[in-house]
Amino acid sequence: MKTLKGIGGSKGYAAGTAVVKRGGSEAPERYAAADHAAEEDRFKRAQAACEAHFAELEERAARDIGAAEAEIFSAYRMILGDDAFFKKALDRAKSESINIEYAIYEECRDVLAMFESMDDQYLRERAADIENVCRELIGCLSGTGGDFAVEAGSVNDVIVVAEDLTPAETVKLDKARIRGFVTERGGVTSHTVILAKALGIPALVGVRGIIGELAGKETLIVDAYAGTVGINPDAATLSEFMENCEREKKLQAEYALSAGKPALTLDGFHIDVLVNTGDADSIKAFDAQKCDGVGLFRTEFVYMGRADYPDEDAQYEVYGDIARRASGKEVIIRTLDIGGDKQLSYMGIPKEDNPFLGYRAIRLCLDRPEVFQAQLRAILRASAHGGVKIMFPMIVTLEELRRAKECVERAKQSLRGDGLPFNEDIAVGIMVETPAAAFLADQLAKEADFFSIGSNDLIQYVTATDRMNERVQYLYDSCNLSVLRAIRMVAASAVSAGIPWGICGEVASDELLLSVWVALGVTELSMTPSQVGKIKRLIGRVDKAKITPEIERVFEMRSIAEVKEFLGGLLRKLNEAE
Repeated sequence: MKTLKGIGGSKGYAAGTAVVKRGGSEAPERYAAADHAAEEDRFKRAQAACEAHFAELEERAARDIGAAEAEIFSAYRMILGDDAFFKKALDRAKSESINIEYAIYEECRDVLAMFESMDDQYLRERAADIENVCRELIGCLSGTGGDFAVEAGSVNDVIVVAEDLTPAETVKLDKARIRGFVTERGGVTSHTVILAKALGIPALVGVRGIIGELAGKETLIVDAYAGTVGINPDAATLSEFMENCEREKKLQAEYALSAGKPALTLDGFHIDVLVNTGDADSIKAFDAQKCDGVGLFRTEFVYMGRADYPDEDAQYEVYGDIARRASGKEVIIRTLDIGGDKQLSYMGIPKEDNPFLGYRAIRLCLDRPEVFQAQLRAILRASAHGGVKIMFPMIVTLEELRRAKECVERAKQSLRGDGLPFNEDIAVGIMVETPAAAFLADQLAKEADFFSIGSNDLIQYVTATDRMNERVQYLYDSCNLSVLRAIRMVAASAVSAGIPWGICGEVASDELLLSVWVALGVTELSMTPSQVGKIKRLIGRVDKAKITPEIERVFEMRSIAEVKEFLGGLLRKLNEAE
């Protein structure tokens, strides 16, 4: 058996048949096309077809997978409508009298080569998006856009293997047949990993050279804990691996039992373990008996797949439904976090050079008070049905928080005037996801009712690292001392002010770091539903009083490797405990 190494993006074991997605970047056929008007007409029809396709995929992703998968299609539609880029391709087709799909391919290659030499990680990510859009458009023009989802859907127990998977490809896959993902490229926050975690199945990324080892239909065994994939194991190895799978199933059964119980450390410290949600499918699957509530309700999906802003009543229907389904348990609703890379055509947001740092989230909401008021009124009305809280994203100044809270007060006043019920004492908190908020945490804690650390963005901003860029994945690390110290600063400010604080990013379900969060006094952890039971079970093995002095040593360590080795030793002791 040949074994290859990668990075475990979504933990677990999987065995199945390899279905390999090959190519996607090969050059289309080049041929003479003297009738440029005909080529331009072909292009416009293909462009319209792709636009409709992306719109359909955006709606499907928001409905079936989640807002994170859906958001990218808004960006794809913007790229598809970039007149400047495609004018260059049309001009090339005309000047060289060639077919338009080859001209698009050549123009795309030129752009990729230019971006490849840039130091800006964000721009390199945008280049990958341009490549994905061009692939779809070329496939539509040439009729060669074979649907990989059809091939993958013809096999049971599929291990999907690819150089990388585009969002369009992941959305179209038959999720019921997939047992795991293995990709040559990508990082731990890639679209593939996001999908895998949502489905609760293992995924390996960064497995260099695996496609060259496969003809297709080989048996693969994926160990996403060890970060390995084995090709065509012998009978003894496969049998041993399947035993591991069985042990994993038993553990999952234990996790399922733990999910509905309170999470208490050995010395009686209580931690709420909640779920992240924000799409129609996960809301439908939400079970209040298997968690402690909703720690992050993303509202973006309510705005997607529409021609205009949703009105207050449409939003109230969604927010009120999740509040009632939570049966009185906490539901933290994050106000609209859109803009920048998450574009919706009807919002008319201008293009920006660096949208991650641009006109988005609370900045957009404060600038569009009528939009913000409709959402705040809807959330407040939903608070009459349960433990709803309001959370503002992307806060960087006290002034922003104060202005946002003033907007809440105006919404309350208008509801009083309309005689509509709501919770007068609704808690209003913030996501801490920027270095600015971390540095200002002691002041923000005096004016916020709670903190929720958005660790994905916080890691990205603190380390100045694009989390989708595999070249700098070694820096995008939750065990980076700068990140851990920033979180300790936020935690200390919250504890000092007497407000609850939690984590709603990927590290909330990271077993390696759980002892750190407990030692720092975390009160809430929010994650994908599949991780709730596992984390609750592990919390029950931690003694907060004993672990706290040990964790203090972490913050004085000198390397990421040292931190991981130390925390790994603690985790092994917890897992071995009875």
